[in-house]
Amino acid sequence: MKTISKTIQKTMSKSKYVLMAILVAFSVSCSPEDGETGPQGPAGEDGNANVVSSDWFSIQFDYTNGANDYGYMAIEIPNYQEFVNNGGIAMVYVKQTLGNDHIIRPLPFEDVFDFALANVPTEGVENSLIIFANQSNVIDLETEPGLTFRYVLIPGNSMNKNAKDLTKMSYNEVMNHFGIKQ
Repeated sequence: MKTISKTIQKTMSKSKYVLMAILVAFSVSCSPEDGETGPQGPAGEDGNANVVSSDWFSIQFDYTNGANDYGYMAIEIPNYQEFVNNGGIAMVYVKQTLGNDHIIRPLPFEDVFDFALANVPTEGVENSLIIFANQSNVIDLETEPGLTFRYVLIPGNSMNKNAKDLTKMSYNEVMNHFGIKQ
């Protein structure tokens, strides 16, 4: 019995030294001061590199009906089919300015303004973002100085699967999300 007890004691004593040696080795080798900072990596692609945003613009109708209560403006989109096929998102905003104050709202807005992506060559509209207006004397909207529009085109490949629902974001949130100058 004494022999087994002495063997266990020697084994435990040796195990303590081995464990202590391992701990000392790790504490020395894991120093945060070791090594130098590596060189700067290559610049990554801007997260909004393919996002297109317009400046604020006044509406200029390409078509108004005879009753002057409906009109639309067509804005051609380069690479339209690719944009649509890859799940691109178009957003349009209207800004109403009153003196130094303004209100920015997404379209559709009330029953007056709406928009769509359209490719209808038989109607003279090809590969375009269309802004529609419905109200009496629609042509008067062209000369309204306090009424401007802005669009943002977000290619489908610019969105990741964990992205927020952009349609539920305010104008400021969308601009900040993509780093677009307001």
